[in-house]
Amino acid sequence: MARCPFAQWMPLPWSAGPYVAGPFKIVHHTTEGSTAAGAFNTYRQRHDIPHFTVDDQVIYQHLDTDVAATALAHPVGTVETNKHSAIQFELVGFAGKPKKKASLKNVGRLCRWIESTHGVPAVWPNGFPNPPVNGKDPGHHNRNETNWTTKGGHYGHCHVPVNVHWDPAYTSDEVAYVMSITAADAELVSEKEALPAMGARAVPRTSTHKTKPAQKARPGKRRRSAPKVRAK
Repeated sequence: MARCPFAQWMPLPWSAGPYVAGPFKIVHHTTEGSTAAGAFNTYRQRHDIPHFTVDDQVIYQHLDTDVAATALAHPVGTVETNKHSAIQFELVGFAGKPKKKASLKNVGRLCRWIESTHGVPAVWPNGFPNPPVNGKDPGHHNRNETNWTTKGGHYGHCHVPVNVHWDPAYTSDEVAYVMSITAADAELVSEKEALPAMGARAVPRTSTHKTKPAQKARPGKRRRSAPKVRAK
């Protein structure tokens, strides 16, 4: 089992099942809301979940990283996304706004643990995420499918093939800060107490056919606290 020792265990009963291909990679999302509680409510409604939710206080873990999460779109007949060894987290915040430094520090701590646990290189194969322009989608996102299927490393949601969202929209300074956090910063934090499961179902859901429209949510899909309505 792969559980982050300094995260609060808050299990959710939905997953995409086992991975089908590698290499391992880290996918950065933003919740498009201002609180972790709002993100949790969205997860309950939509069942599109990451492995982790991160804010300025806590790193919450919802799934063992040995199974796939469900936060990425995977239209029928397209390249695998969630199940392509994508370890995913949602950062509480907005793509179009600056991120809290304390939240980014937690992101860095989590990334160092994922990198060391799953052999993820500290590189961005599709480049850094494009920062927002006047709080909006800057466009021109590199979603190179060959890189996704062959290169481990860090990817924004904006870099994932067949997806249209533009988060996390980090600035270059935000990327630099996340990548500067050391493993020692993570190791200094003691293990947190586990929290109860948030779902009513005891058996994980397996789903290989997901869509995640940018503006209009379909039945059974997650609506975020503040929907990702940018043309992502």
